[in-house]
Amino acid sequence: MTITVARFNDRFVRVVRTQETVAFSQQRDWVLVEFDLHLPEHKRQQRRWVPATTRFDWVRDFHF
Repeated sequence: MTITVARFNDRFVRVVRTQETVAFSQQRDWVLVEFDLHLPEHKRQQRRWVPATTRFDWVRDFHF
């Protein structure tokens, strides 16, 4: 199992998926990130689509 974690606006986020197109925008290439990593997985509710051009401070893969 691999989890991709990034640092975004001084917060740690999990990269859930990438998508070329989304229904709400004509722009291409999006990344779905999930906030609140400190909560159990079933309580995480804050997810947000960000453009793939967004600059992350760093991105790392963690293998379990």
